[in-house]
Amino acid sequence: MGSGENSQRNYATEVFSPTPYSLLPIPHSRFRGSITRMVLKLNLKSTALIIIDLQTDVFTGGALPIVGAAELLPKAKRVLAAARQAKLPIIHFKEVHRKEMVDFGRELDGAEPVHCLETWSGTEIHPELAPLDGEFMIAKRRYSCFFGTDLEILLRGLKVDTLIFMGTMTNVCVHYTAADAHQRDYHFRVIEDCCAGSDWDAHWAALTAMEYLQSGTRISHADFVEAIVGVASVV
Repeated sequence: MGSGENSQRNYATEVFSPTPYSLLPIPHSRFRGSITRMVLKLNLKSTALIIIDLQTDVFTGGALPIVGAAELLPKAKRVLAAARQAKLPIIHFKEVHRKEMVDFGRELDGAEPVHCLETWSGTEIHPELAPLDGEFMIAKRRYSCFFGTDLEILLRGLKVDTLIFMGTMTNVCVHYTAADAHQRDYHFRVIEDCCAGSDWDAHWAALTAMEYLQSGTRISHADFVEAIVGVASVV
């Protein structure tokens, strides 16, 4: 990972198809770190957008410390609008815990305070990102979207093999979900400017770790919107 925000990165072109990738270098410097970035092309029939824990408290100063949320919101709205225009399957997640706090497990052993109780209004999805009819909503008790949920059943039913992630926190729920997706042989991409972490160092480190798992996984919201609008216009 580069030491400054203006570090140069090497980028590449990816073709998303039933057989994944061919690579051509493209210079770019919008993002921190030195990685291989891919220009995105998507097969809409096998791709889903996964929105992780973009809950009201993320944007209103809730219990958890989160950096970058204010900058995230308008970009996430653009991504969601593009996915809806393209009729991409959209799966919303929210972390929620019972008011009796019996389902936190080890979550409170570290830096995190009590968060996302079912009785808190801030636990609901942010109203500007709330699911519409026909979109899917899944509640989870743990960090990974795969743990203790029916996500895999849903993905099999949708015949999806490629997951696009955005949400919070980059270094916890997004990272752990991406790792679980990788272990289950899904292709994944993470919209890094639509993610927010517990702090900036942890945010960038998690993005680097996800890039380690699948080269070219880090994309921008503009990459996603461009790819989706382009494909949707000819589908």
